[in-house]
Amino acid sequence: MSPERIMQAGLVVALLGIVTGVFLIVIPGGALFLVGFVSWFYGRYLPQAVTATVALAKRRAFYGEYVSGTLHLVNDQPFPLPWLACSMEWPEELKLVDASQLVRQEAKLFFRSVHSMRGFERLNRYLSLQCLGRGEFTLGPMEVRVADPFGFAEGRRTVAAKTKILVYPRILPITMEPSLFNHPFGGKAIPSWLYEDPANFRGLRDYLPSDPFSRISWKATAKAGKLQTKIYDASFATEITVVLNTTTSKYVWELNPKLLERGIVVCASLVRRCYEAGYRFGIYANSSVGTGQSVAVRVGAGEAQLKRCLETMSRILPYQFGKCEQVLALAGKNTGENSRLYLVTAILTPEMVLSLDDLRRRGSRVAVILYSGQPADVADSKEIPVYAIAEKEEWNELEQITLVPFRR
Repeated sequence: MSPERIMQAGLVVALLGIVTGVFLIVIPGGALFLVGFVSWFYGRYLPQAVTATVALAKRRAFYGEYVSGTLHLVNDQPFPLPWLACSMEWPEELKLVDASQLVRQEAKLFFRSVHSMRGFERLNRYLSLQCLGRGEFTLGPMEVRVADPFGFAEGRRTVAAKTKILVYPRILPITMEPSLFNHPFGGKAIPSWLYEDPANFRGLRDYLPSDPFSRISWKATAKAGKLQTKIYDASFATEITVVLNTTTSKYVWELNPKLLERGIVVCASLVRRCYEAGYRFGIYANSSVGTGQSVAVRVGAGEAQLKRCLETMSRILPYQFGKCEQVLALAGKNTGENSRLYLVTAILTPEMVLSLDDLRRRGSRVAVILYSGQPADVADSKEIPVYAIAEKEEWNELEQITLVPFRR
């Protein structure tokens, strides 16, 4: 029965007792009206005074990393809440350590938490989640439900506050056969300020007595409280461009999400290897990271470039938004001299081979890395080195990546 009906029934009983002069039924009628009013008041107004938000200790995380969080609940009014429930949709890729807080309804997963609160009470419930999938995930909005003490009414409110977390792709140690470009990443780059290009700003580091005063960044020094030196890349540094083909079969609509994740793991591992070797690098893909935002990170260097590439790969959508040949042409146009290009793909079509041959004739050194466990669609590419992954495990089971020459 609704609170309005209870109030009406109590009012009728009380008035009937007053009219007939039987005051013994006035008191039960008044009590019934009071019960209905309390239920109506709880369901109508008290949910608006409850605030529920989720705060995470960090907004960026690596695959497999544990992130702590807190569910903040605030009862901003003097009346107690005997039953308060919070619920919101929960991403499958974020695994809660306390699995009892998750409830599955049909194909969706929901986070639910039930509490009771006193008036003006603030409650914190600590969470711990493990990141088991790349991507940008949103926690919220959250639905708050409040029940009255008698169980006749339930009020609802949607808290629009959202919390986002970005999970980087999985990164693994990667080894290559010596025949890949003879030296996969050339010799170890030896930084020297004598050959650095002032137009290629790389980052900052602490000042050394051997650094010239002209390289001191006074703005960064004032912010850090100690002398900071500007670092530049050498003008002749080798450029390595990684191009990801998100198409996993010759038919666009036959996308294999798990196979695509395997390719993204390969790209992330290559980019990390480039960063550790001290080279300039970039990432391209025939996909998108949002409306009108293609995957195209031009060649750069340093930790900021690595972060930019990983964030871009984290947001790659599992769809094809263009042909791989077009992306290869764009990547080749933006690369400089002494550049190298890795095409990471599950298939190799004749059109891709023609595009790679064109880049090779222009001076770029190209190679193909097949991330399919059992590559079958490989076009003839005698002049282009093709490599496959020796490991056959799924992307989330790999412990390392070993690239070996592909043999038919």
